Amino acid sequence: MKVLLFWLSFLLGFSAIGQELSIKEVKNSIVIGDLAGNRDLAFGVQNVIEEVVQDYGYDLNPNSSNTLEVELLFFDVQKNNVQLAAFAKNIDVYQLIARGVYTEENKKPKKAVAKGTAKSISTATLVIDQGGKFSQANVSTAIKKLCEDLIRKLKL
Repeated sequence: MKVLLFWLSFLLGFSAIGQELSIKEVKNSIVIGDLAGNRDLAFGVQNVIEEVVQDYGYDLNPNSSNTLEVELLFFDVQKNNVQLAAFAKNIDVYQLIARGVYTEENKKPKKAVAKGTAKSISTATLVIDQGGKFSQANVSTAIKKLCEDLIRKLKL
């Protein structure tokens, strides 16, 4: 009986088929701003989307017939600054918008647009200019939220 259970579990383990997905190169279609056409942003989004897809239980296979295409459409930082004498409050909202197309074998492609945002609030008694640079932590947070929202909307 133990031998039968062993062989049964052994055969069932090999018959389970995992879901496979091929992620095509992320296209950066942002036309305005510092990150317009930036390959590093597209590469970073592709790495995060691969991580999120694997978290959803998919195996990455470049030869899979199930494909996911991502196109970055918009990136911006909205700044809101309030200053009263020596007190200052700065709010930066990072926004990233992308379109995803999921094509499953022999089915109509699913399309979705997702938006990822991250907010940075800082208060100070003296205002020190940071030179208008992007906060890498906030950009990473916005990318992660964008990728998760995109996968959820595509219902992979």
